[in-house]
Amino acid sequence: MKKKSLLITIIVLLILLILAGGVFAYIYFATDLLKTDKELFAKYVMQMGDKENGIFPNMLVDYGNKKISTPYENNGTFNANTDILSDTSTNQNSLLIESLLDYGNNTNISFNGKVDSKNKKVEEDITINYTDTVNLPFKYKQVGDVYGVQADFISPSYIAVENNNLQDFFQKMGVSDISSIPNKIEAQELQSLKFTEEELTHISEQYINPMFEGISEDKFSSIQNNDGSNSYALDISNVEIRDIVVKMLQTLSNDTMMINKINNIISEIYQTDSYTIGAEDIQELIDSLNAEQLNEVNVEIVVTQTDGITNKLTVETSGVKVEFDIQKTNANVVYTINIIGNDVAEITTRMSYAGLNSNTVTETINMTINIPENVNVTYTLNNTVNFVNTIEIAEFDTNTAILNNYSAEQIQPFLMQVFTMIAQTNINQMSQIGFSQEFMNPMFMWVVWPSLVQTSGIVDRAQDAIGEDIQREEVEANNSIFTSYEGQISGSGAKSLCQTVNTHNLTSEDTQKVNVKLGEAATATSFVTNINDINQIQNSIQSAGTYNVTLSYDSATGYVCEIGIVDATAIVDYDSPVGETNTNSVS
Repeated sequence: MKKKSLLITIIVLLILLILAGGVFAYIYFATDLLKTDKELFAKYVMQMGDKENGIFPNMLVDYGNKKISTPYENNGTFNANTDILSDTSTNQNSLLIESLLDYGNNTNISFNGKVDSKNKKVEEDITINYTDTVNLPFKYKQVGDVYGVQADFISPSYIAVENNNLQDFFQKMGVSDISSIPNKIEAQELQSLKFTEEELTHISEQYINPMFEGISEDKFSSIQNNDGSNSYALDISNVEIRDIVVKMLQTLSNDTMMINKINNIISEIYQTDSYTIGAEDIQELIDSLNAEQLNEVNVEIVVTQTDGITNKLTVETSGVKVEFDIQKTNANVVYTINIIGNDVAEITTRMSYAGLNSNTVTETINMTINIPENVNVTYTLNNTVNFVNTIEIAEFDTNTAILNNYSAEQIQPFLMQVFTMIAQTNINQMSQIGFSQEFMNPMFMWVVWPSLVQTSGIVDRAQDAIGEDIQREEVEANNSIFTSYEGQISGSGAKSLCQTVNTHNLTSEDTQKVNVKLGEAATATSFVTNINDINQIQNSIQSAGTYNVTLSYDSATGYVCEIGIVDATAIVDYDSPVGETNTNSVS
């Protein structure tokens, strides 16, 4: 009987030990209890790549796939808002800049349209709104590989480019070196970037695990935050990071599998086997890293989790902090990225996706650039996507001008006329809203203002740059429609030049009109600006001939003011025409 009782006692103890072991295993693997700070840091960093709980959750991936496979309608707006934070009450220049910025703040772009990505069709109505009554509407359209734009003030038909044989097209546009231009631009899904389970296991065993094992436990710490979240930090120096990278490269130099994988990716990207790496290239990189003299600085990496889900990663070094935050609910995802730079600048980007489980999704993107005590600029994009069963987007009609199908002699003067019409329309609209033509367009302030602002002297710099740079850009833009003809050109090109001059003169002020002469150099009275006189010159030019074109510039304004067209086979006197001109363009 005693032996039986002893056996029962042993069996009970064994069962208890097995159960205790199971509980221990559950506690260790399914919870964060018993894990070290180092293990917890690794767990939540690695979780960022998880399909369910990572930075790109399944619902957001599904939404992206749905936009590719399902047609939808969209509508939205884009605008920028600039606030000067410094005191401008006693500075007249600052008050002027603030007034100009108000025009930019009141301007926005609205759009609405239809998208059928599966069938490569897009149609958007886009409007630049300066005021409630002054705006610039145009259309954008894609059907297959043809992309077009249409605006009533230019033409009732679309002007389009086909995404095929692009090298020939850019050559017609005057690009001499087309070797780096592909014949077709298309999104490419790199098959080589897909990793097999074997490759992922290999990377984990050979690189990830040794990397963490090589960092001592005392480099890691944990923090329990007031909001109930927990953070796990790694404090490490840039020198230690360099040493870790060197060890990984040393492993890579002997890793044929990963070298081949990298070369496959490179070959697929560049579509050639000319660029490959080998063990000697990796060793060269190792030697370069080892030889670099680093000023040691500390790097802190902090990962934060709430209820077991990673929601924040922060990296800070040398006074610069980058914060990445993600918040998820059943139907919404919000990303926030902060870049804070030692009191110099702060950049915050917020991307929000709401209603991901429905057929109506709202996308909102905000970017704010803040320079303390100087300026704050916010760019905002709002877009609503409504998925539908079917949409209708018509093909391009036969009147569409597909530029690829035209010769260089036809394309270049045609585009010059288009640019001139755009410029004239802009001048008219700026006059209607009372915006200074010297500043081109209120949207110019969206782009130029952040680049002008510094931590000191912002107004003076802005005033100088806007006053001089914009004037220079206007002069260069005006002259560029003529400088492309300068030198020896064909007779067809000379005829096109006459058309370009007529278009320019019809839309320009008297002080900017261009005179044209044909034949031997003569007095200023030989130059003409009247459209009928220029037409006579155009008619007298031989299409099969060759002509020399010379330009003269107004010494006061820098604008092209006179153009000479001379038969290249004739004896030419290149003396400058009479008048207050010189032959030095503005730079």
